[in-house]
Amino acid sequence: MQLVKKSATYLVIFLVLLAFCTQESEATRRVMRGRRTLTRRYFTGLAIPGWLLAVLIGIGELVLGGALYLALNRFILAKSVQETNTYTPAKQSNEV
Repeated sequence: MQLVKKSATYLVIFLVLLAFCTQESEATRRVMRGRRTLTRRYFTGLAIPGWLLAVLIGIGELVLGGALYLALNRFILAKSVQETNTYTPAKQSNEV
């Protein structure tokens, strides 16, 4: 149960960060005033500036690369090397 709560918390944090990084949105609304119709456009930019988005992506790639390196180091490079030879020379006949 604790694992479910913890993963749900991380999922919510990830979704909030993803919402910050979504593209700009444009909305159009028509306002009725008497016989005239006014069209208003609303533009919303990103919640964070572009340079900060690039920095966050770079840091995320470094963290992901470090975690991948540690995982591969543990499972592949840390294994002991077997000292047995797998190569056996072919038998040669001495008959001429």
